[in-house]
Amino acid sequence: MKTITKLNKSFYERMFCYITGLLIMSVGSNLFLKAALGVAPSCTIALALSEIFPSHSYAVFNFLVNSFLLLCEIAVVKKVEKKQAVQLALTFLYSLFIQWTAGPLRFITADTMIARVVLSFAACAVLATGISFTVNSGFAVLPMEGFVASLSQKTGKPFGTIRVYTEISITIISGIVSIICLGNISVVGIGTVIAAVCTGTITNLLSRFFTRGFLLSRAAAA
Repeated sequence: MKTITKLNKSFYERMFCYITGLLIMSVGSNLFLKAALGVAPSCTIALALSEIFPSHSYAVFNFLVNSFLLLCEIAVVKKVEKKQAVQLALTFLYSLFIQWTAGPLRFITADTMIARVVLSFAACAVLATGISFTVNSGFAVLPMEGFVASLSQKTGKPFGTIRVYTEISITIISGIVSIICLGNISVVGIGTVIAAVCTGTITNLLSRFFTRGFLLSRAAAA
């Protein structure tokens, strides 16, 4: 009974850590939107679609794009699993958080290029913090990571390599769609480059602190 209680506690702690991470990530996503210099590569299609169809929010298209990636994951593994239902639920929750956190951040403005660049770096740091929470919770993954992981297993190529190829492909597609439909490439900018270059580095750095804290907590509990 004691072991079951510990397992349940661990599960709820991991879930809380993951949901907290999603909430932080949603703030980072909205800060990128406030900076207006482009978003993270994996989010560029959602941003392009929200500008092409302004009657629907960025959060809605974020959910739709991630749902499409989930279908791509299913196509790669050629089966529907329980974890994919969890991914869909988490995607909906993440998109809901993006919608909710947009309101409280309305007061943030960036009128100069310097302010926008600084805000993009801040958005990157916040996004990376949220990702660190989700990754180190060990709870689940969003469809983007699930699709990349399944493709990595299928091809035998490293996860990181497939992730880079996928993000580059998404960014190129977003740029082409933006040029054709909007006559500009505003969805891809300095913010996209900052996110692509810095997010992984900051996430890895923060993960070390997560791992160290986890080990210390385990030692104390023992």
